[in-house]
Amino acid sequence: MINILEMDREEILAIRPEAITRFLNLAEVAHIFKTLGAFWQYDYEAAGRGRVVPHAELKSGRHSDGFFASKIILEPENVRRIIAQQMVWRIKNEKMPKPDYVVGIPNGATILGKEIADLLGTPAAKMRKNAEGFFVFETKLPRREIVVLLVEDVCTEGTAFKQAVLEIKRSVYSVKILPWNPVIINRGRLKEVFVNGVGAFKILPVAEIKMTDWKAGECILCESGSKAIKPKETDEAWSLITASQS
Repeated sequence: MINILEMDREEILAIRPEAITRFLNLAEVAHIFKTLGAFWQYDYEAAGRGRVVPHAELKSGRHSDGFFASKIILEPENVRRIIAQQMVWRIKNEKMPKPDYVVGIPNGATILGKEIADLLGTPAAKMRKNAEGFFVFETKLPRREIVVLLVEDVCTEGTAFKQAVLEIKRSVYSVKILPWNPVIINRGRLKEVFVNGVGAFKILPVAEIKMTDWKAGECILCESGSKAIKPKETDEAWSLITASQS
C-alpha cells in the first residue's frame, strides 16, 4: 500500500490513479495539496513572532486566513483523476441516481465536471461565465425531464452554486438538479446550500478544511499590519503568499 504522507512532489505526480483504491483521509488529501503548492494557510506563529505575513483577499472581497488553488490540483492528469475518483466514490456512497448530465461550475470546476462525467459514464454539459461574471448554460438538451448533477471545486458560502442552479433552472426546459453539491474542499462551515425556490443541497466534500473569513473593514489580520493579496490575480501573487509560509 502506498504511503502518501511520505511522498514528495515527483512521487505524487507519478501516482497511477488506479493504485488508489480507498477513500483518502484528511491528512493525505492535505499533504497532496500542500506538497503540490495548491494550499496556503496564514502563519499565525510567524506573525506572533513579529514577522509581517500577508493574507488572502477572496474574489468576494472578503479577507481570509486560508486559500486553495484548485487549478494547481486539476492540471496534472493523474491528480485530477484521483480527486475526481474520490468525489465519485462519495457520490455513489450517497446512493444518488445516475444523472443524465454532469455540469462543472465555471471556471474552477469545468474540467473537473468532465472528469467526473467520464467516471460516471454520462455526458458533461457546458456552462460558461460571461464578461459580466454571470453563468450561461450552453448545452442544448432534449425536451424531456433531465437529471443534472452540479459539481464545484471549492465551497465557501455557496454563492456560485446558487447562481449555477438558478441559471440551469432558467435555461433548461424540464430539469431535476440532484440535491448534492460535490466539492474538492468545503472551506466554510456550511453543511448544505439552500437555494430559494429550489431547495437544499448537501455539501459532499473530499476534504473539509475550515478557514476564517472577514469583511474587508473588519479583518483582524489587516488590523495586525498584514497586507491582503489576491492570490489568483497573478502567478507572482501566489508565489508571494505561499512563500510566507516558510
